[in-house]
Amino acid sequence: MNSEPTLNDLAVAFGRVRGFLLTEETVQHAVDLLAEAARDLVPGATGAGVSLIDHGRRTSSGATDRSVLRADELQYELSEGPCLDAWATSSPTRADDTTAPDQRWPRWAAAAAGMSVRSCQSVPLIQGQTTIGAMKVYSTEAHAFDEATERALTRFAVSAATLLGHVQTTETPLRIQTELADALQTRDRIGMAKGILMAQRGIDERAALRELVARAQEDRRTVADVALELTGGVNSAGS
Repeated sequence: MNSEPTLNDLAVAFGRVRGFLLTEETVQHAVDLLAEAARDLVPGATGAGVSLIDHGRRTSSGATDRSVLRADELQYELSEGPCLDAWATSSPTRADDTTAPDQRWPRWAAAAAGMSVRSCQSVPLIQGQTTIGAMKVYSTEAHAFDEATERALTRFAVSAATLLGHVQTTETPLRIQTELADALQTRDRIGMAKGILMAQRGIDERAALRELVARAQEDRRTVADVALELTGGVNSAGS
């Protein structure tokens, strides 16, 4: 059994993300940061993602890595999977072992197992009376998640949905599609800045991200601005 994150763990994770959202401007960046926080919150998670529904269209919006993006894309391509079920039923959904027989989602499970995804816990993102998407964590180990995971992720998702709803409302009529290019450029620049800090200080990626955030909060700037300063103003697209 996994140990359930404490109230303090949840408060720290959510407080960190709330600080990110207050200093960043795009919905795309917000969901990426929420995905990172979900991964860090849940023991055994090797990746996490956040999917939103935009004008009735399923959109895999935020992810911690390419493996998560692909696992989500497979659900949309095959029209089955735990994330889609969590959204459609507004209830938590778990896949314990993608290699087990009698799968609930046979095509998705087979494809996911082929890319070393063995288990998934997904919970709905509910704003008011509407399910606006789902948050999920993945693992390369079977039976990585349990009821404690479900409770912790569900509690986190409640606050995450409220924040995402607020960001979308205050940024109307900006939409994810029109912001994607800028968001990707910002994410690349932040990745460059993390790499610089990792090389300079001999720290890992998460520690580098924490330092970027701390600097941003201390100077009352955005993480993107701090990253731009660290990279010497180099455009990640090479221009």
